[in-house]
Amino acid sequence: MGSKKGFQAGNTIIGEADPLMGLPILTKDEVFYLLNIIRTHKFEGSEMEEIFNLTLKLQKMFVNLNKFEK
Repeated sequence: MGSKKGFQAGNTIIGEADPLMGLPILTKDEVFYLLNIIRTHKFEGSEMEEIFNLTLKLQKMFVNLNKFEK
């Protein structure tokens, strides 16, 4: 009889899912649109830290999307 080889999973972790799986991806135009909304909006002092961090993330996405297109 020959040896039977079944499916082998190397690094499968039971009970954990990829949290990013199925999330929508923003296009370069969508990121640019959001950055323009932020640029033209007048934010209050209490919003500044959160909007700064969000803008930084969007700018990084925009730069990475530009690199990806080239």
